[in-house]
Amino acid sequence: MDSTYRLLSDAAQRWPEHIGVIDGEEELSYQQLFQQAELLKNKLLENGLTQGMGLAVMGRNSSAFIVAMFAGFACGATVFPLSHQLKQSEIEHILSDTQLHAVLDDQSGLNPVEGEAVTIDVFQHTLRLAWTGISFESSITPLNDAAFIRYTSGTTGSSKGVVLTHKSIAKRVEIAQAALQLTSNDVVLWVLSMAFHFLVTILVYIRSGAKIILCKDLLAQTIINDANNYNASFLYASPMHFRLLAADSSGKTMQSLKIAISTSSGIPINIANAFKDRFNLPVTQAYGIIEAGLPLMDNLSEKIETESVGYPVPGFLVSIYNDNKQQVVVEGEIGHLAITGAGMFDAYLKPWQTAEQVMVDGWFMTGDLAKFEKDGLVTICGREKTMINVSGNKVFPEEVEVVLNSHEDILEAHVFGHNHSLMGEIVCANVRIKENIELDVENVLKFCRHQLSYYKVPQQLNQVAKIVHTQSGKIKRVD
Repeated sequence: MDSTYRLLSDAAQRWPEHIGVIDGEEELSYQQLFQQAELLKNKLLENGLTQGMGLAVMGRNSSAFIVAMFAGFACGATVFPLSHQLKQSEIEHILSDTQLHAVLDDQSGLNPVEGEAVTIDVFQHTLRLAWTGISFESSITPLNDAAFIRYTSGTTGSSKGVVLTHKSIAKRVEIAQAALQLTSNDVVLWVLSMAFHFLVTILVYIRSGAKIILCKDLLAQTIINDANNYNASFLYASPMHFRLLAADSSGKTMQSLKIAISTSSGIPINIANAFKDRFNLPVTQAYGIIEAGLPLMDNLSEKIETESVGYPVPGFLVSIYNDNKQQVVVEGEIGHLAITGAGMFDAYLKPWQTAEQVMVDGWFMTGDLAKFEKDGLVTICGREKTMINVSGNKVFPEEVEVVLNSHEDILEAHVFGHNHSLMGEIVCANVRIKENIELDVENVLKFCRHQLSYYKVPQQLNQVAKIVHTQSGKIKRVD
């Protein structure tokens, strides 16, 4: 039995009657989840899915999505989670790029593969299995133990297919559980997309025997009501969710909630403070990256500064390199963030590159710019590819966004660079304004001038109705 599938079988043995997932009206024990995964595994094997094949699991958040992922692992397939919100061109690109053999979807989105399909019932859901036409003789990767592929978020350019083996997943889950310190007494509110956050979080919850509550929507009232109805103790969400919760005016609290962790991108200070004021609970910042898992957290301490992503969790080391590829040890000096540790990714899918080929002297260069602060505390300054060069001065969009987001009239900001004949680039910003408020450009720029160096102040400020995010919750930095 592959080690990733063993996470579910072990949970079923240890906590057979314990509720593992609540999905609307469904309350499913760990034993029931395992039994359904076994049934689905057998159906997939009967239909020809075998070791070395690539299986896309496509759908919305549900108990069936969890079962489908584990059934794919159990067949020896390399499983690729996909969002049900993908457009046809995106689906076609992924299937062509990855050469996946089959797609198992819950029929909540577009039909990913035209032609004949087999339907399989899982709980109250009917899944559809279709073959893409890729030869059964071809393996999706050269790795015999390959278990999982997911694209990077692609906020600043083309995505890469990140490949992990069962061995790497097992180590990563072990480290993440030790960092999060979850137990079978915990009740987790799930609000993120499983297509982007299944690994490692869902796996950690199952390894811990925790109860997972699938929130049916992202409304603040839904999250708050679910927290109170099920005595939720743990919330792992994106800054967008914390923004919605902080703005809730119902007066309802979440007394049972003990830990609130923000991931996917940096949370603005004003949102973190507003959430803490509203629910009397500090927000913990975590740094997650598909190539490494959860290598940095602020250790669930109230003393850590909001802008930071804390310290390396046990099992990981962090370094910062300068442009000459020398390690930076000076406090406050900005450089390239590098990570090494157990449970790192094994390869990139296309073009095929092993982790050893990608890493620099055993270090993975994350693409983030960062600095060490007091006692080795790590603060992310921005992405290398999104840094704006204003007459030789470095400007990080994230830093300007933090200031703009703290303005009383602004709901959200997206900062970017625009080419300029004299200065190289200038800082531009799109802002989404609160309802019934008219954008006062000079007021906002004056606000920025009080908090930012002159070259960081936006030269162009535009009001927009919407700011586009990737499906993992990050601001989309390129078209």
